[in-house]
Amino acid sequence: MGFLDGILGKPSQAEKTGEGGIGPTPVHGIPFTVSTKFNPMRLKARTENSADLILEVSNKSESAQLCSVVVEVPKAIGFDNVGLSKRKELRLGALEGGASKRMAVTLTANSQTPPGAYTLAVTVYSHYRDYAHVLNSAAKSVELRVV
Repeated sequence: MGFLDGILGKPSQAEKTGEGGIGPTPVHGIPFTVSTKFNPMRLKARTENSADLILEVSNKSESAQLCSVVVEVPKAIGFDNVGLSKRKELRLGALEGGASKRMAVTLTANSQTPPGAYTLAVTVYSHYRDYAHVLNSAAKSVELRVV
């Protein structure tokens, strides 16, 4: 495995123990905390309805960070009434040190959405120079219930 460690990168101690990522303290250069909640708490199955995923991104570092958020949804849910859009990128701009930004993303179900628990992927990126250059990223999974 020594050869692959050089190519793929050796996992750090925090990655081995499951620490780090999006959390209350910045670990490995990820200076963000992300809190999520749904309004309403769940979607109704087999009907056209929507719920808002409310995201709050806080910059825990002392310097300004250029950041963006990407939300990805599974096949049965979408960002529009038809359900064609499965990925949404929100460019937050420069987030000052200690500042936070709150935003809402509308998720919709349609007549083809079966009941169940769906996992959404929320990824926060820290950029340098512009949005094409990624400095660091962290991912968080959020579960949405459809009843």
